[in-house]
Amino acid sequence: MKTFALKPLNWALAAAATLASLHGAAQAETLLLRQPSVSAERLAFVYGGDIWVARRDGSEPRQLTSQASAEYAPKFSPDGRWIAFTANYDGNPDVYVMPAEGGEPRRLTWHPGADVVNGWSPDGKRVLFSSAREIANSRSNQLFEVPVEGGPERKLMKAVAFEGSWNADGQRLAYRPNRKAHEGAAGWRQSRGGATPPIWVINLKTQQLEKVPHMRATDHTPLWHGDALVFISDRNDGAANLYSWNGKTQQLRQLTRSKSWDVRSAGLHGSTVVYEMGGSLHQLDLKTGQDLTLRVTLPVAGAQTREQWKDVSRQLQGAQLSPTGKRVLVTARGEVFSVPVKDGVTQNLTGSSGVREKDALWRPDGKQLAWLRDAGFKHELVLADPAQGGKREAHALPAGYFTLLEWSPDGKRIALQDNHLQLYVYELEAKALKPVARTPRRSQFEVSFSPDSRWLAYTIVGANQLSQIHLHDFQTGQDHMLSDGLAHAVWPAFSPKGDLLYFAASVNAGPRQVGLDMSVEDQPLRLGLYAAVLSNEGRSPLWPKTAEEEGPKTDAKDGKDGKADAKPDAKADAKGDAKADAKPDAKADAKTDDKAKPSTKPTRIDIAGLQQRFVPLPVPERFYAGLMVAADGSLYYLDRRQQGVTNEGPEAEAGGHAELFRFDMEERKPKSIKTGLSGASLSADGKKLLLELPKGKLEVADTGDKPDPKALDQSGLRARIQPREEWQQIFNEVWWMEKEYFYAPNLHGLDWDAVYKRYQPLLAHVQRREDLNEILSDMIGEFQVAHNNVGGGDTQSDAPVSVGLLGADVEPHEGRWRLSKVYAGDRWNPFLKAPLAMPGLNVKAGDYVLAVNGQPVNASQNFFRAFENTAGKQTTLTVADNPRGEKSRQVVVEPVSRDAGLRQWDWIESNRAYVASKTGGKVGYIYLPDTGRNGFEYFNRQFFAQSDKEALIIDDRRNGGGHAANYILDVLKRPYLSGWKDRDAMVFNTPGSAVYGPKVMLIDQDAGSGGDYLPWAFSRLGLGPLIGTRTWGGLIGISANPPLIDNGFLTVPFFRFFTPDGEWRIENEGTVPDMEVDLDPIGVNRGQDSQLDAGIAEVMKRLASYKPVDLKKAPALPTELGK
Repeated sequence: MKTFALKPLNWALAAAATLASLHGAAQAETLLLRQPSVSAERLAFVYGGDIWVARRDGSEPRQLTSQASAEYAPKFSPDGRWIAFTANYDGNPDVYVMPAEGGEPRRLTWHPGADVVNGWSPDGKRVLFSSAREIANSRSNQLFEVPVEGGPERKLMKAVAFEGSWNADGQRLAYRPNRKAHEGAAGWRQSRGGATPPIWVINLKTQQLEKVPHMRATDHTPLWHGDALVFISDRNDGAANLYSWNGKTQQLRQLTRSKSWDVRSAGLHGSTVVYEMGGSLHQLDLKTGQDLTLRVTLPVAGAQTREQWKDVSRQLQGAQLSPTGKRVLVTARGEVFSVPVKDGVTQNLTGSSGVREKDALWRPDGKQLAWLRDAGFKHELVLADPAQGGKREAHALPAGYFTLLEWSPDGKRIALQDNHLQLYVYELEAKALKPVARTPRRSQFEVSFSPDSRWLAYTIVGANQLSQIHLHDFQTGQDHMLSDGLAHAVWPAFSPKGDLLYFAASVNAGPRQVGLDMSVEDQPLRLGLYAAVLSNEGRSPLWPKTAEEEGPKTDAKDGKDGKADAKPDAKADAKGDAKADAKPDAKADAKTDDKAKPSTKPTRIDIAGLQQRFVPLPVPERFYAGLMVAADGSLYYLDRRQQGVTNEGPEAEAGGHAELFRFDMEERKPKSIKTGLSGASLSADGKKLLLELPKGKLEVADTGDKPDPKALDQSGLRARIQPREEWQQIFNEVWWMEKEYFYAPNLHGLDWDAVYKRYQPLLAHVQRREDLNEILSDMIGEFQVAHNNVGGGDTQSDAPVSVGLLGADVEPHEGRWRLSKVYAGDRWNPFLKAPLAMPGLNVKAGDYVLAVNGQPVNASQNFFRAFENTAGKQTTLTVADNPRGEKSRQVVVEPVSRDAGLRQWDWIESNRAYVASKTGGKVGYIYLPDTGRNGFEYFNRQFFAQSDKEALIIDDRRNGGGHAANYILDVLKRPYLSGWKDRDAMVFNTPGSAVYGPKVMLIDQDAGSGGDYLPWAFSRLGLGPLIGTRTWGGLIGISANPPLIDNGFLTVPFFRFFTPDGEWRIENEGTVPDMEVDLDPIGVNRGQDSQLDAGIAEVMKRLASYKPVDLKKAPALPTELGK
C-alpha cells in the first residue's frame, strides 16, 4: 500500500517520456504523413487532418489548410495547378478544389453522403470521386465526376467501385470494385477472406473488362504509368507493398519489399511514385529503381494538442448518490467528480488527465470513497477521503481488468469482478483480494450485501444459460444456492431489515438466453417479482390484513408486528443503519457521531426450506431490472421496453426505454414514478433516488409517494484535458484490453510487447484524435483477425448542415433537372418515408424540378445545393411535366436526410418481381440485409408471404451480420410431417408454413460475420448450393470490453467459431461458393445481375427434377366407419 495526496501516479507520462529515446531524433523528422500526391514540382500530403505541400524532395513544406475539420485525399490536377480533396466542413465529407499555391477552397458537391476524391480526368476538367449516393444496396460505392468549375455530377457506370484512376487518354478506367477489410475503424491486416478486392480495368466505351492477376489478397490504389499499372497489394505475407503490372506483356513485378510496415497509400506522376510507409514518405523512381526516404520536418503543433477544458457531462460512465443523497459521485472522462444536489460546488476529486479513474463508490457511512485507476497495465483500488485534496491510499490489484460493484454496509468489503468471470471481495482491513465465485458464462455479476454485511447475494449464469442467485456467508465461508436452477433469477436486493431478499425471476427465459442466436428476437422475457422470506420465523410481506384490534403496538425494530414487517420504520431500519445518519457533505461525512449509530440487527437466513418461502408479488410479468429497496420498505424497479413487444422506429431516442415503479407493501400495488429513464439507483440511506436519463442527464428525487425529481446541475462537469497524456492512456489501454480480452490467451503467438514498442513512438507525431485511431487500427491489425475495430472518441466534426433528399434519381435534361425515377418506398413500413410518393402530390418520373423554395434551379447548378437545410422541413417545389415550365405548379414536401432505405427496398422488390417473372411465379425471392433485427424482420415478412412457392432463392449478398441465424435455418429446413384435410378449404400442412422444394443461396465478398455463418450452415445442412463469391470471412466475435476514456470504441474479439468437426474455419477464410460467379460489371452496366441470373438458372434446373414431398391433395376419403 502507498499513500499520496493530489499528485497522481501518471503511468502514461512515464511511457511518454521515453519517446525521444525510442524514436531517435524525434524532431528531425515528422511522421504520420499520409496520402501523398505528386505533381511535376510539388508534393502534397495530409498531416494532422490538414493538407500540406512541399517540394518533391520534401523540403520547404507549407500548410495549405488549417480548418478544425479534416481535409484528406488530396489529388493534384494533371497540370499541377489545382488540388482536389475531400473535407468534412459543415459536418459532411464533400469534394473541394483549391489552387495548389493556396487560397480559398471551393465546394463542388453537396450530397449528404460521403464523397471521396479519387483523382482527375486526364484533361483536368473534372474531379473523379467515389460515393454511395445511388447504391441500391449497402456496402458499395460508385464512381462519379464533377466539373472543376462546378455543376452537375455524372455517374461513370452502374457497376460498383470504391476507387478508380483514368489512363492518360481517358479511355480506360482502372478501379477497385470492392471494399477492403483493413480500412477505417477495421484493424484487419493481411485479410485472406472474401474482402480481398482485385483491380480491374474497364473500357467504358467498348465495355471490355480486363482483370489484373489476383490472388486472395487486397489490391488497391491503382495508378497508371503508361500502359502499366502501379498498385498496392499485400499478396506476399508480411506487409503490403508496391507492385506493377503491364497489361500488354502481362508482367507482374514487386517494386518494394517491406517486411513489416505496410505501404498504405501512394501517388504517381511521370515515373515517380511517392508512397506512405511507417509514417514516412518515400520516393521511388520507376526508371532507376532508386527508393529514397523523404525526411520532412513540420514546425507545427495542432490545435487539438493544446491543453483544453472540456465539458464532460455527456461522457458519464458512472454515477452514485452519497449516502444521504446530498451529493452525486460521477465518473466522466476518466475523472471522479463530486456534484452537489443543491448547495455547494462541483469538485474534481482526481484531476488526472492521462490516468483513468472509474467505478467510483461511496462508503455507506460516507467517510470514504473508492475507485479504480490505471497502474501500469493493472488496476489499483484507491481509497480516498471525500474532501478534495484529502488523504488517499492505493491497493495494488493483480492482472486483469476489474470493475467495482458494491461496498458492504459495514465498510469492510468491496465486491468487484474481473474480465475473467471471477467475483471477488476486497477485504479492506486485511488488504487482501479474496475470490467468492466464478461464473461459467460471460455475464455481469449482480450483487447485494445484507444489512449486517455477513451475506452477499449474487448471480451466476450457469451452463444452462439461466441466471441463479447464490448466497455467500462470509462468517462460515459457505456458499448456498437460493434459486433452484429451473428459473432465471436476477437482480437480488436485500430489504433494509434483512428479513427479505427481493429478486426477479422468469420461467420463459430459455428461448432468449443465448444472445448470439437469432431465435432470441421477438422472444419477450417475462419476469415476475418475488420476495424470499429469509428466516423460517419470518412473515410474508403480503401478510393478510385483518380488521382485528391490534392492541399495544410493538416496536418496529422487533419485527414481530405484521404491520411493522410490511413497512419498517424508516429511521431505525434504513439499509445499513449506519448509513442513515451519514452526512453527505464532504467534510461532514468524516464526522459521523458513532454514539448516534443504532446497532444493525443480524441478518438471519435459514437455508433449509428457503425455496418454499418465495412470495410472488402481485405485479404483471414484464421485463424488470434494477431492483432496490427504500428505507420505508417499498420496492423500486425498472420496467424496460423490449423488442417483440413494440417497435418505436429508428428515430426513437437512444436509451430512455425504462419506466421506474414503486411497489408499496401497504398499498400492495405498483405505482409509476417516471418514464423515459436509462437507469435508477438509491442512496445508501434509502431515502433518495438518482434517475438516469438519455444523453447523460441526471435527476434526484425523494422516495415515497411524492418523488418530485429535480435535474442535477451538471454544468460543473468540466475537466482539464492534456491531449497527449490522454492519447498515451488510450494507446496503453487499447493495448492492455487486447491482451486481457482477446479470446486466445496466447494471442495466436503474436509478440504483443514487441508490437507496443514498435507503434508507441508514433504517438509523438499525433496531432488529433483521428491520428491516434489510425495508429491503433494498424496496431490491433497485427492480430490479423476480423471484428477488431477501434474508432470514435473526442474527434473533431463541424455541426452538420442538413441536405434534404427527395427519394428520387435526377438527371440534367434540356437545361433543367428531370426526375428520372421516383422511389415509392414501402407501403407497410411507416418509418420509411418517400417524400414524393405522398398521395395527392402527383409527382412522377419525367417531371421537372424548376425551383426550390422559390429559388430557380437549372442543370448548370448542383442540384443538391438547392436543398441545403431542408431535411425534415417543409419545402416548396415548383414542378412541371416539361422543361419550359408550362402549367407548373407548387407542391410541399419534406425531404429526408437519407434515402438508402428507399433504394434498397426498391432493389429488393425489383429482384422479387424479376424472379417471379423468370420462373413463372414458382420461385420466391428473399433478401437478408443482416442477421440481426432487420434480417429477422425481413425474413419473416418475405418468407411467410411466399411460403406457397415451390422453391426459394435466399440472397445473402452484402449481409451485415449480427446473430447466428439459427432461426432462419430452422425454418428453411422444416421437414414435411403431415397434411390435414378440411372439408371446404385447401389442404394444409404441418409445419404450417414451409417451402419444401429446392433452395439456393446467393453470397458475395461483402456478406460477413453472421453473413458468413448463415451460408456455411446452409451448406452444411444440405439445404442447397451457394452461388456467388467467397464471403467476408469474419467469425470471431465482439465484444466484452468497456469503452475508452473519451467514449471511443474498441471491439476486442472474445469468442470464435469452430465446426462440429473441431476445426477453426471461416475466420480469415470465408465461406466458399459451390458455383463461383462474379457480379459482372459489364452486365451490371446493362442492368443485369449475373449472380441472380445464375441462381435462377440453378433453382429452375433443380425444380425440373424435384418431386414434391408434401401432398397437395388428401387421400381418398374413408368409406367405412371407424376408418
